[in-house]
Amino acid sequence: MKELRHFLKRNPDNEAVCACGFRPDILDDPAPVGVRWKAKRDVLDHVEKVLGLRPAAPFESNQEQRFPRAGVRPGANGRWRLTLWDEEGVMHPQPDPWFDTAQEAFDQGHLIIGTHWKAGSRLNGMAR
Repeated sequence: MKELRHFLKRNPDNEAVCACGFRPDILDDPAPVGVRWKAKRDVLDHVEKVLGLRPAAPFESNQEQRFPRAGVRPGANGRWRLTLWDEEGVMHPQPDPWFDTAQEAFDQGHLIIGTHWKAGSRLNGMAR
């Protein structure tokens, strides 16, 4: 596992800094109004830029993925769709992929995928 060197922390002067040593220039500004939250935002922007973390990151194709896997998405009808994949681009069909609540869909996905991970098999029964 990679060592996490970029994250928000406080230095001995109680200033928002990055663990890598990055210190926002705004902390040198003599104007005291809003400096703390601006410095915190600058550090978080620095971390995002270096690590490439964004809310959409888990759904982008450049992420490392383990298969089999499951995904839950809201449908236009207010129900939740559970999708299962055996590998990249290979979706596993289900008799009824729609659930009334997100929790039901997540629970069903966890049950199916967790069982296959423990068994060391794909959704089609073949070994991983």
